[in-house]
Amino acid sequence: HHSPGTPVNRIPIMAKQVLDLYMLYTLVTEKGGLVEVINKKLWREITKGLSLPTSITSAAFTLRTQYMKYLYPYECEKRGLSNPNELQAAIDSNRREGRRQGFGGSLFAYSPGGTHGLLSSPKLPVPALGLASATNGGAITPGQKIKKEEDSPIPISMPSRLPVSLAGHPVVAAQAAAVQVAAAAQAAALEQLREKLESGEPPEKKLAL
Repeated sequence: HHSPGTPVNRIPIMAKQVLDLYMLYTLVTEKGGLVEVINKKLWREITKGLSLPTSITSAAFTLRTQYMKYLYPYECEKRGLSNPNELQAAIDSNRREGRRQGFGGSLFAYSPGGTHGLLSSPKLPVPALGLASATNGGAITPGQKIKKEEDSPIPISMPSRLPVSLAGHPVVAAQAAAVQVAAAAQAAALEQLREKLESGEPPEKKLAL
């Protein structure tokens, strides 16, 4: 650092100890260089190699920052494992992936009133199948059964009721309409099945149906 005129005026500290830049450089270059470590998410192994506590949540970001500041130009000059454009692309890709994971987690994190998540398909009672819903806003019990004439049950799993607080949402309303259409089609298919079974067709056809 003195040779190119970029002396290290402040020794980097991490986890209340001096960061061993020589060891950091050795570990990173052994794994293919900084870009490779970022793309393959190898920072946990680097952290262990430096004998740093694994509980440091920002270890990857801190090590990457310190490496870029003190060691990456040296890596480019001596090893030529990557170039600054590839490094920037790796950082941008890593950042986008982090945002996607954070966004996906936040969508499923909030569940009002004990419902099973906002993004589950809306659920409505279907009177056409004669399924009774519980009082006081209760949900339809899944696993209701319609029996053939031999009393062998055909399990019909019906979704539970749509939370009232979501009923006004346009996307939920559209999905609810789709569920109603699907339920009506299912009811018609079950009625057709029942008629065929009662018409005295051979047992093989009944089994197939």
